[in-house]
Amino acid sequence: HDPVMGGASHSALRLTGQGSASFEGTCAIVRFLQAPGFCKVSTGEGYGRAPETFPDASPFLSGGLHLTVRSATPAYRGFKASFTARGMVRQPGQFHGVPSFKADFAVPAPSDDGPGWVTVRVPFSSFSAGTSEYTGRCDTKDPTGLQHHCCGTAHPELCPTAAHLSAITGLALWAEGVEGDFSLEVRAIAAGL
Repeated sequence: HDPVMGGASHSALRLTGQGSASFEGTCAIVRFLQAPGFCKVSTGEGYGRAPETFPDASPFLSGGLHLTVRSATPAYRGFKASFTARGMVRQPGQFHGVPSFKADFAVPAPSDDGPGWVTVRVPFSSFSAGTSEYTGRCDTKDPTGLQHHCCGTAHPELCPTAAHLSAITGLALWAEGVEGDFSLEVRAIAAGL
């Protein structure tokens, strides 16, 4: 989370004992930025750690990540998923962590007649390598004046490719850029069409 930048966000990951993990916390304002910070849970990517090896997801380039999740805070709009891959290039304005592709996702409110589990599909075409360290988004301008761009026909260099999907080294879930309490229980993450 963001305490390294003077923020007050906090979170915890706990195993539920029922085949899932619960990621809960509060995304708070970073005083010096006057903007919400972040909380993050990830696999072992990072400085000084060997990248993990994941199955080849390149057959699903036209698909996405499928997250089997439920949330006690479905109104929270700061959920994001990211992945790292061999061959990624650090983009302008990115100084911390390892380069990643990141995308927003929303968790629907649970229905009254079930346990609330849903599979959220996050299309690989919605992931971008050009996200801001200030907002976690790809469509904003930093206080420094740097404009970020999203994956698309105007900026294909920011899009995941089959080569990236064949060489995934890490996965992460975020609560970022939106102030408030959040709760995300995760049962599975998979690539698919």
